[in-house]
Amino acid sequence: MKRQPFYILLLKGIGYIVLGNVLCLFMTMALSMFGRNIVFNVLAMICGTLIFHMLVFTVAWKDGARERSLVKNHRVDSPLKYRWIILGIIMFVIAAAPTVVLLLNKLFFPESDTLYIYRFISGSAYPFIQTFIPQPDLETKAWIPTDYRQIDSMSPVFPALMLIFYAIIPAVTQFGWYVGFTDKFNKDNIVYK
Repeated sequence: MKRQPFYILLLKGIGYIVLGNVLCLFMTMALSMFGRNIVFNVLAMICGTLIFHMLVFTVAWKDGARERSLVKNHRVDSPLKYRWIILGIIMFVIAAAPTVVLLLNKLFFPESDTLYIYRFISGSAYPFIQTFIPQPDLETKAWIPTDYRQIDSMSPVFPALMLIFYAIIPAVTQFGWYVGFTDKFNKDNIVYK
């Protein structure tokens, strides 16, 4: 067993981000069958946040456990303590890129509505979109042709809040590595101490 290269860990982190977005998208779509109730929207936001950030946590935690084993078996001299902060920053940039495009779309190119595409690319933002961006009432006027753009009703504050949502990725990854390296979730240590 040896230390995994930086690019492999980055690819794993990106894979977990994609998986988190897909799972949050499916969860939100499943909960939206119950209607546009604020309770279900808040439940979807809480569950989506937990799903997304726990997957990001998991990839770093696994590497921390591997690093602990490498140090314990004297295969490496010392752990790479801050590698997951750098990986987390890169993962943040990749996860936040669609949000930056959405913000630029809102501020400078409002004629093209990318919000519909954004909700499928960034599935972790989908429950926030349903809660904070007014949804069109097309049930009673579905037969009337319209040029409605949902991005017109979106506040520029929404992408800023989503950037904050993604900005905690470096902290989550570093914490995950720390927990894995220090073996904080070892059930034997928890039960017998």
